Amino acid sequence: MTDDIGTYEGWLASLDEDALTDLLCRRPDVATDPPPRSFGLLAQLLGAPARVSMLPRRLDSGALALLELFALMGDLSRAEIGHWTSEGSVNETRHVEAALATLTAYGLIWPHTSVETGTVEYRPIDLSGVFAHPFGLARRQRKLFSRCAVEEDRLMLMSLLGIDAALDRGARADAVAAAMTPDRIRALFDGGPAEMREMLSRFVDGKPVSLIFDIPPTAGAAAFGRGLLYRLDGHRVEMPLEVSIALRGHDWRLPIELTPPTFAARVLSSGDVRRTRSIALLQFCEHTQALLTAVDTDDLTMMKTGGISAKDLRSLTTRLGFADEHDTALMLMLSREAGLLTERGKTGLALTSTYERWSTSTRAEQAAALVAAWWCTPFTPTHRVPRASQKTVPVLRKMLDDPAAADLRATALTALLRYEDADSPATVLHGSEEFARYLDWHIPVVSASAGPGHVAALWAEAGRLGVLADGAPSDLCRILTDFPAGRDGDPRDIAAALSAQLQDMADWVPFSVRLLPDSTVVVTGPPSTEVASILGAAAQPESREVASVWRFTPASIRSFFDTGGTGEELIDALADMADTEVPQALSYTIRDCWRTYGSLAVRKIPCAIVSDDVVLLTNIETDESLAVLQFHRLAPTVLVSSATPIDTIAVLRRHGYSPVRHSDTGQLQLDSTPRIRAENTREKHPPVHARQHRREPRELARLLLAGERGTVDEGRVRSALVPHSRLLPRELDLLTDAAAKGTPVSIDYQNSKGAIVRHAISDALQDGNWLYALSESTSTRESFAIMNIRAVSAGRQ
Repeated sequence: MTDDIGTYEGWLASLDEDALTDLLCRRPDVATDPPPRSFGLLAQLLGAPARVSMLPRRLDSGALALLELFALMGDLSRAEIGHWTSEGSVNETRHVEAALATLTAYGLIWPHTSVETGTVEYRPIDLSGVFAHPFGLARRQRKLFSRCAVEEDRLMLMSLLGIDAALDRGARADAVAAAMTPDRIRALFDGGPAEMREMLSRFVDGKPVSLIFDIPPTAGAAAFGRGLLYRLDGHRVEMPLEVSIALRGHDWRLPIELTPPTFAARVLSSGDVRRTRSIALLQFCEHTQALLTAVDTDDLTMMKTGGISAKDLRSLTTRLGFADEHDTALMLMLSREAGLLTERGKTGLALTSTYERWSTSTRAEQAAALVAAWWCTPFTPTHRVPRASQKTVPVLRKMLDDPAAADLRATALTALLRYEDADSPATVLHGSEEFARYLDWHIPVVSASAGPGHVAALWAEAGRLGVLADGAPSDLCRILTDFPAGRDGDPRDIAAALSAQLQDMADWVPFSVRLLPDSTVVVTGPPSTEVASILGAAAQPESREVASVWRFTPASIRSFFDTGGTGEELIDALADMADTEVPQALSYTIRDCWRTYGSLAVRKIPCAIVSDDVVLLTNIETDESLAVLQFHRLAPTVLVSSATPIDTIAVLRRHGYSPVRHSDTGQLQLDSTPRIRAENTREKHPPVHARQHRREPRELARLLLAGERGTVDEGRVRSALVPHSRLLPRELDLLTDAAAKGTPVSIDYQNSKGAIVRHAISDALQDGNWLYALSESTSTRESFAIMNIRAVSAGRQ
């Protein structure tokens, strides 16, 4: 395959359709609009420094270590790769081949035939923008010799090596690099003074670069004349790579580890995965609705400094029967991100009109809205420790966007999707520590930049939302990774895709309701919306875990009546939902509460207590425990209280009475009266990066192999040029034609020195604020900042 390949462009042209499609799938950033129409343009895009510098974020530790070797050494034969990776002793051949295959698949290295030796070597693209000092070592002897700031040092070294000083600059550098073999380097080192040897040991054991002021004059002069150190720009000295390696000895090898850690793997049943994620999501929706109902009822408030206090968060968690405060925090944060909850005033919290629609929608739609909000959250909801502080930010206090969090969320889930189909063994992780170890190998750059706190929080959140099911990615993973994460994502599009996938969610999770003689009800599995609403209105939750426990009390039963229900309706509803009969004691309690419910009516006079039972009113009036209400008898059937209706009802119920509230017209007033909801005042942030039109990888591969351009929307190309261009309309039309069709034009370009240079270009392509093209003036491919193009004329000039 490599016999006739001499360039990167030629290697790309030699790939078959499947290999080229795989490369374009891994590098979707090169599927520009319009797409590259030639392999020369494709090679230029793949090798663009800005694109190459982002690729380490997608590489595993093995491929990253091998890439660092190429950045250090340049072209390497297969034997040299085996030598430096300690193949056979430290790393197995299959792991070396896997790392090579990964780098080749990303287009970071490519095989070519060496002209000098005739052997196949691997050549990297320009990696200068990726590693400053690979493995902590310096640049090659040839480059440092050329950049040496002191000509005297060069002449002294050439004299020592017997190289003709009359050679041109490039030939001199080549001759020095060839002469400085490991044996020659060690001989020059051993022949130097002891002070020089001691000084050079600091470079071998430490950094390869130092300030010239830290070098002793005598020791430095000996090292400079021997080519063991080079003086650069009058301030810095640097030890060549060959010297660093030679002085470390014959047995020294680079610290390259290509053996991946092992994790448990098994073939996952699609049904088991869907059942697990459905349980998690149904439970999360039920708990979120219960939490928001409590917030609405109890008027949860925030601190003046913002956010909910830790005490209030614990109290809310305990009162609702939740097992973990982190779950409560996650539900509150996602509710706000989904627009269900918003701030009212400085310390108030209120449900929004969006909540009214969400609360009456299906569980699939509820779950989709919450998961979409999580995916688009620009920070990690349950990791609220800013990098500049060790103090945790209170829940619901506003936080700054953290790009590392959204990047970790998307990249980590993509890294987990490494099995090809449902019948292949999938990696199953056990706990956040194993998850962190997995990410440290597969996406070390992203994992390290995010930090362990974000990784642990991501593991917990993804499991709570069914994105991970028993430590393995669920079907939601593949849907989410098709969309941008953080601010770039559109929650509506994501929610629509998730909702369609979750329509059968309730079918996977049966639940049962058992009524016990002690007036409790045990629900195994997440209950349906109807069951949850009835239990939420008529019973008090005691625990909400895999099985939830609720207790019926007279107070909770009266709460059901306050919503408009009757005693018989509650008994019938319990009989329909439960697998057991309604216990006699519970039926009696419900009927007794209903019998006494409404025997008292409270009206505002400021508050009047009305009843046809004159004896009952007399007992209330003479009850010393109710003296705080300061009664006045208005009529035999009317008793006036000095307190408000709400306080009067609370005091009467606390002492065993069952009053109901009437309106000013005497009508029964229920708690189910529609509430006036707050408007969602949360700002809508536009995407940080607009989603660009991209060509499908296989379609682009076929166009490139066939040498065709495909259809191009010239209007879209022109609109993309406008924000970056300073050209006149006629010139902009010419540049649009060149970028859309590759038409030859001439441009006047202002370079970095401010000079205007004319280039005759062809095969041009616009991407962002750059124009990539073949410059016939320099016979190379160049990149031009569009804003620096001062004029455009037709044809070659």
